[in-house]
Amino acid sequence: MTRITIEDVAAEAGVSVTTVSHVFSGHRPVSDSTSERVRKIARDLGYRPNAIAKSLRVQRTFTAMIVLPDITNPFYPALARGVQDVLRTGGYQTLLCNTDAQDRDERAFLDEAMSRRVDGVVFMGFHVPVTDLEPLAESGIAVVNLGYGQTRAPIDIARFDDRAAAEEAVGYLLRSAPGNVGFIDGNASSPVAEARLQGFLDAYAAAGVAVPEGHVVSVDFTREGGRDGMRRLLAAGRPPRAVFCANDLIALGAIDIAHERGLAIPGDIAIMGCDDIDAADIVTPRLTTVRNSADEIGRTCGELLLSRMTGVYSGPGREVVVPYRIVVRDSA
Repeated sequence: MTRITIEDVAAEAGVSVTTVSHVFSGHRPVSDSTSERVRKIARDLGYRPNAIAKSLRVQRTFTAMIVLPDITNPFYPALARGVQDVLRTGGYQTLLCNTDAQDRDERAFLDEAMSRRVDGVVFMGFHVPVTDLEPLAESGIAVVNLGYGQTRAPIDIARFDDRAAAEEAVGYLLRSAPGNVGFIDGNASSPVAEARLQGFLDAYAAAGVAVPEGHVVSVDFTREGGRDGMRRLLAAGRPPRAVFCANDLIALGAIDIAHERGLAIPGDIAIMGCDDIDAADIVTPRLTTVRNSADEIGRTCGELLLSRMTGVYSGPGREVVVPYRIVVRDSA
């Protein structure tokens, strides 16, 4: 098949090659009518701009990398879609990388980002601190860290207020189960897990009561982890009357075990999750949870990254805290 060239598009559209180039590069203004006609003709002919040549001209690859801990968790694909939707408006393609929350894979993808010379990275790690992202930023790669940490490098931070969200959620549960709320936390090494644990402890402190022995367990951020955590809580000398879970997948696993044991939810035990994935509204009973909008934080990451990759912003690191809200359904 003969490759369609920029000259073919220009001839068909009745404009110069330079005009076609400006339509696709955006470097010079072109009237809306001309731009629309050129793009339609390009589509009809099957023309595709040469991305390699373009990257050599402008010293950019027009690619960004999204590094996430678990793409089987429905929260993260929705987040990645939010990032991608924003970056696509700037002509950028995305590479989605799954680390399975493993230290070696987090570091391997960062090395890959450097060797590929991607233009930007959105990174969420359980093990790699934000200071280890500094070499990327110092090399000219735009970086958004999805989480916590401080650095002098021009690295932007996007996060939820996990501590405040957990404190509010546990405070809500403590009102109906005074002094008897358990917590199934995620991987202890995760900054998110640490923040949500601190929020749990804050809620108990605010209530003026001590956390009962055996009421905090740490598991994987998975449904199976939730099953394991719920079994351990129910084996405690004084099982909890309500359970806060560090994410919705853990909560789904906790519900599985409650059903298995014949426990009524919320009659015998209330269960609350965090994130508000789609499954939260279709499980039985429907899950009360903390809504952390995956799409909103994904778009926030995309906007921060795009502004740096395009040169619109080149200042010091910024931090954006995306708001949360409690969503009350049937399980608590």
